[in-house]
Amino acid sequence: MKFYNRKYELAELERVSDLCGKSMHFTIISGRRRVGKTELVKKFCSDKEHYYFFIGRKKPTLLLEELSLIAKTKINIFPTITKFDEWLEFLLANANKETVIFFDEFQNFKYVDESIFSDFQKIFDWYKNKLQLHIIVAGSHITLMNKIFSDSKEPLFGRATEKYVLKPLLFRDVAGMLAEIKITDIEEQIKWYSIFGGIPKYYVIAEEQGLEGQDILSALKILLLRDFAPLKEEAKSVLTEEFGSEHASYFSILEAVALGNSEMTTIANKSGINIKSISKYLALLAKDFGYLDYEVPVTEDKPWKSKKGRYFLSDNFFKFWFRFIYRNRSDYEIGNYDAIMDKVKQDFGSLIGREFEKISKEFLIEMDKSKNLPFHSTKIGKWWHKDEEIDIVALNEDKNEILFCECKWQNLSKKASIDILNTLKTKSGAVDWHVNDRKEYFGLIAKHVENKEQLKSDGYLVFDLRDL
Repeated sequence: MKFYNRKYELAELERVSDLCGKSMHFTIISGRRRVGKTELVKKFCSDKEHYYFFIGRKKPTLLLEELSLIAKTKINIFPTITKFDEWLEFLLANANKETVIFFDEFQNFKYVDESIFSDFQKIFDWYKNKLQLHIIVAGSHITLMNKIFSDSKEPLFGRATEKYVLKPLLFRDVAGMLAEIKITDIEEQIKWYSIFGGIPKYYVIAEEQGLEGQDILSALKILLLRDFAPLKEEAKSVLTEEFGSEHASYFSILEAVALGNSEMTTIANKSGINIKSISKYLALLAKDFGYLDYEVPVTEDKPWKSKKGRYFLSDNFFKFWFRFIYRNRSDYEIGNYDAIMDKVKQDFGSLIGREFEKISKEFLIEMDKSKNLPFHSTKIGKWWHKDEEIDIVALNEDKNEILFCECKWQNLSKKASIDILNTLKTKSGAVDWHVNDRKEYFGLIAKHVENKEQLKSDGYLVFDLRDL
């Protein structure tokens, strides 16, 4: 499967590479496991001289021996060295100008010998302005990577010249990957994306497992719902390593959110965690781990002070796992996969609904960038108040223009579409934002909309899967 997108990230790395002609740069790339950090750097290095070092959890002498063998492929005379600081210094001093030196899973040095971080700090400080090299380190343990480079007590604090957090791919990029494995129907693509999200490796695994042209339910049977499924232990192993000894508490919270609890009080009640403690866990899950999105109504003037915040699981695969696998782990452990599949079939529509909203939001953002909306939006998001909710609201704070949009994972008749739009107009009256001084637009995005063009001629913004 070919490499997809990451144009902005590659351009950034190229920009830094140009700067390395003057001094050494130390670039940090973190992000969720399987998101494509290694493939990104390999793509960047494809036309450059580079070293690739994978840091495994080994005894220091064994790891140093392995790294030396790799270094000898480019440095003919590489002596036997038993100390890491001497090894690193020799490598840097003998690498050619503007070479890229990539350490993958860098955080694993902690489990090899924690003093190596001090060695890096000493050598980098000494050679920063003397050598023209590009050191790139990547790590999947997000909180540990943050601690290594952002904790003022750590030796590598402040040494990173660039820090990037690699995000999952957007739907349009995933659609390209799916098309490569002969899944071209957009409705089926959205179903795949609703479970596997923007994690490239999952689609590579699907190709490796011979799932070309298969529907999502067939894919689930192969990838998750069988004894030897390649992703059977994926979520559990990733999250247990990330959360450590407190994984049980974090799992309870993520399960509660996956089941639709979005406010702090309801999450605390569902997870069984004391309300006084829940805010700490939620803050870590949102800010440090990045597994939760924290949202406030888009019209809030001071979102950082809002008391209307809600939490949503940001990772599609983990959301699916907590909702259907972890919740039914007794069935999963004894291999009663058919019982789980029945629950998936029964509840699949509601799972897709939330992801369809996110895809629709991405679509409107791209429409805005290409100037195909009535106005340029300065903010876009959800809106809610008490029991009222609007899926997407885009607004321009300078011109007081606002778009209200509903998303429906349904095939809509003309009458159903008009009813939804009329209800939307009624709900918009509750949106307390420049009430007497704003220009309003109303929109609808669905699987299929009958008489779409006529609704457009009536002044509505209407889109369906044919437009996405």
